[in-house]
Amino acid sequence: MAAGGWNWFWIVSSMLLGQATVLATGIFNNRSQFRREALARRADRYKVLAERRETFELTHLVEVNTLLRNAMAALLAFSSARHLYRSRMQAEPSEPPESLRQPVTDASDASDAALDALRSQIGFILAHNVRALADVAEEAITRAASGVSLDAPVDFTDVSKKANAAYEALAARLRDIYAAAEAAAPTPSAS
Repeated sequence: MAAGGWNWFWIVSSMLLGQATVLATGIFNNRSQFRREALARRADRYKVLAERRETFELTHLVEVNTLLRNAMAALLAFSSARHLYRSRMQAEPSEPPESLRQPVTDASDASDAALDALRSQIGFILAHNVRALADVAEEAITRAASGVSLDAPVDFTDVSKKANAAYEALAARLRDIYAAAEAAAPTPSAS
């Protein structure tokens, strides 16, 4: 009976050991599954944030490019209006200056509004080097507008060079973003 008495112990022990193994395997598999799901959620969040950042940056690069072009056009219109005002005042000194001054005031206001719009968006450019070049262009346009207001000589070539450098930097950054997105996109498999 002594030998038979231990058989039930080994049978019960092996059953308990089997159950413990199944339980431990289940716990391990569940933890692995939770870990994989957490990693997948984290990867999805990262992807969504990267897409939002990309969309935000693309939108603002295009917007700043447009606003910079508007500011340059408004500056040139202001300069032309100011030049026309001075020419008319020299040609017709008897005409009241207020009637001639209104187009200059309107052009000055339009230039100020274009510069304000540009200034409000430059800070949203994420790339530091592009933002720095846009700042330089905005400052050059602002100085030029002040020079036009004061009838001081303005070097429009220098202003254009700074604006063109900003345009090029904006365009290069746009190309970089699209190239990175294209490189990251999965390639379709040939069937």
